[in-house]
Amino acid sequence: MKKIILSVFLFCVLISNAFSQTIINTEALLKEIDSTFAFKLNIDGNVNFGNIEFAQLNNSFSVGKKINNSLLRLSFGHEYISEEKDILANDWAGQIRFNKFYKKNSAFLFLQGQNVRSLKLLHRYLIGTGYRFRIKEKQSDYFDSSFGFFYEDELYEDEIFTNIKKYNYRYSISSFSNFSINEKLTLNTSIYYQINTTDSEDRRLFVEPRLYMDFTTFLIYLNIKYRNHTKPYVDIYKDDTEITFGIELDL
Repeated sequence: MKKIILSVFLFCVLISNAFSQTIINTEALLKEIDSTFAFKLNIDGNVNFGNIEFAQLNNSFSVGKKINNSLLRLSFGHEYISEEKDILANDWAGQIRFNKFYKKNSAFLFLQGQNVRSLKLLHRYLIGTGYRFRIKEKQSDYFDSSFGFFYEDELYEDEIFTNIKKYNYRYSISSFSNFSINEKLTLNTSIYYQINTTDSEDRRLFVEPRLYMDFTTFLIYLNIKYRNHTKPYVDIYKDDTEITFGIELDL
């Protein structure tokens, strides 16, 4: 039961912090889903009036159903931020993913949709498939790799408020690892590398290391997300970096 609650909690933390990125990192938490059914709903926000007018609302949910060697997961999140009546974010991200297990390996299919206001991305829709396999495992430590292929439909808004449409096929190479540094410290790392099939100079990289410190009844973590797009389609920075820290309860 402890793993069930923690796994779904991790899903919500992941989705609610994923809006500044174009890669949604759900495969990294595949090992946590060991139950036949899991569900989580999370809503939070705050509103200020007076000297500062500020509003923020976050909500997310995830549900997973495991039948024999198959796992179906649905996750969705939304973030709204406004300051002095200016909308800074009104972003959503959702994904449906199906995994079919073959011992420690799995084949997967996924559908994904999202928008990211800070990246001027009006929408991004994906459909793809791939295979994830275990390379090394020792107790709770492991190293996985996956190879995949997907189609993407993207719509951007440039500086003169005209739309830019992009349709691409991409190869995807990913790795997921979990290593215990000592009894208290654990490092969990996810890396996604995506290459345009018709333009090898158009590449996307996403790196997310997360360092955990275990205090038995709760975990403290430091999380870093780094995104790089070698050829942005609109006038934005090639790189984004986000650093967060928090606490995960061991229920």
